[in-house]
Amino acid sequence: MAMTATDVTQRLTGYALSLRFQDIPQPVTRRAQELFLDFLGVALGGQATESTQPIVDAVRDLVGGASGPCTVLGDARTYPAHFAALLNGTLAHSMDFDDTHAGSIMHIGTPVFATLLALAEERGATGADFLAAAVVGYDVAGKLGNAHRDGVHLRGFHPTATTGIFGATAAGARLLGFTQEQLQNALGLNLSQSSGSQQFLDNGAWTKRLHVGLASHNAVYSLAFARRGFKGPSRPLEGRFGYFALYSQDGNNLEEVVVGLGHRFEVMATAVKPYPCCRYSHGSIDAVLELMRRNNLRRDDIAAIDLYLPPAGYAMVGTPEVAKRRPSNVVEGQFSAFFAAAYAVVKGAYDWSAYQSLAEPEVLRMAQRVNVHREPDFTGFRSRVVITSVAGLRAELDVDYPKGEPENPLSWDETTDKFRGLAGGVIGPRRAEAVIAAVDALPRLPGLKELTQHLRGL
Repeated sequence: MAMTATDVTQRLTGYALSLRFQDIPQPVTRRAQELFLDFLGVALGGQATESTQPIVDAVRDLVGGASGPCTVLGDARTYPAHFAALLNGTLAHSMDFDDTHAGSIMHIGTPVFATLLALAEERGATGADFLAAAVVGYDVAGKLGNAHRDGVHLRGFHPTATTGIFGATAAGARLLGFTQEQLQNALGLNLSQSSGSQQFLDNGAWTKRLHVGLASHNAVYSLAFARRGFKGPSRPLEGRFGYFALYSQDGNNLEEVVVGLGHRFEVMATAVKPYPCCRYSHGSIDAVLELMRRNNLRRDDIAAIDLYLPPAGYAMVGTPEVAKRRPSNVVEGQFSAFFAAAYAVVKGAYDWSAYQSLAEPEVLRMAQRVNVHREPDFTGFRSRVVITSVAGLRAELDVDYPKGEPENPLSWDETTDKFRGLAGGVIGPRRAEAVIAAVDALPRLPGLKELTQHLRGL
């Protein structure tokens, strides 16, 4: 176990609270704006998923007669901060369409932005403070993830929630002007809140979506307790019974947590997804579409498709083989490399409508021609696809960086197009354009009301 750093919590909290907006390079804050717009789009799109109405109804039961000033995206009501964070975090992860950070193998933006949006509305924060806090949240979560890599996944946890809560809490503390002692207590409380099991893979359960909402909700709770002086355990990250010891497989490099603090910003290492499915399938989709185009192949030409994935990706989207070949619900489809490749071949694209084709005979037949292999030397989201045609052609393509990665990015226009496609049906095209303009102006906004007034349900 390579756990060498002994003051991770202290160093992270000191950094989180000292970062000033004027010290952040403009391209970094601009990237945070792009990621925030993406978060808003996928949260609005999440209103259409099958798990949304049950959780909205349940939260309304829990709210009772309470009121609050905070927006839930696409909802006409307003809520107390912790419930708004819960719903927005769940909504934004419901399509599995939220941003991804390759180093940590997690979706940082959803827990961070769901927490910050609620706190910023409640406390009246400026747009500049909101963005500085977001940069802090990405750095804390991303650098923790750089230290554990796939270790949290390999132990069966869901790091977007279990690691993400620490980034969300640090971001909230920066926004609220906490002392270092308060933030250390809040992170200590997080250690008793951090949760999220990958058991959802067994039956396509909706808990993966809820994990992230609960992380955002619990971040607001830990901040409230710590602000009032409630004491949390010391060294919650690096301690003997701390996060890394409990939640991640051996091989954590805690020195990675403090590498580049203040000048290597993790928002710049974060990708925007072009397809609403597990990121581990994206390289395969990219390669299948490119090989079909490049070789002028049609679906009837395909004899076999072989996909090669890194170990963590194989575990998520490649096994158990029988179930992955024939997903029976949306979540199972989102986590099936067999289905993703088959649908891309049959339809020549991949979007949310894919999940209306789970039982389509042509897609199921194509999925039987797909084979998924574990490639021990692959890391990150790298993949290789080999297509064999009935005529004997063997076409192969490696994808080191799926579309949307910083090395292969979506443009601002592509990101805004994604937002429009997700948001327009919920808030209408005119208000969607107003949201884009407000996010574009975020560093200059005195508060977020100019933005959130356009985000509520019609």
